[in-house]
Amino acid sequence: MSKTAIVIDDDIEFVDIFSQLLEEANTDVVGKGHNGKEAIDLFKEKNPNFVFIDLNMPDGTGFHAIRNIKKIDESAKIIAVTGKNDFSTQGKLQKLDIHGFIHKPVDMNKIIELIEN
Repeated sequence: MSKTAIVIDDDIEFVDIFSQLLEEANTDVVGKGHNGKEAIDLFKEKNPNFVFIDLNMPDGTGFHAIRNIKKIDESAKIIAVTGKNDFSTQGKLQKLDIHGFIHKPVDMNKIIELIEN
């Protein structure tokens, strides 16, 4: 059975490129969104194995979406993807108990490692 994922980022081009990379890593992208609200709706609809989500977006931040997805399924495997690399962001993510954290530009080896574990 192949793994499934949704990809959420307000940068449309990034979503398309990142989705392509996931497909090449044998992960079916079953949904694409561009804001926090779409992330929550897609998670409810698609119930993916993984959620790849940007943290800074319109219509509900990634943090808001992560909290709400965790309310739906506390074991959801969420991987934050962001350009920020500061202690404040990392501290907030640790409190949310997510599956992983990826910095932009993304490292494909890190993505594969997170999907495989």
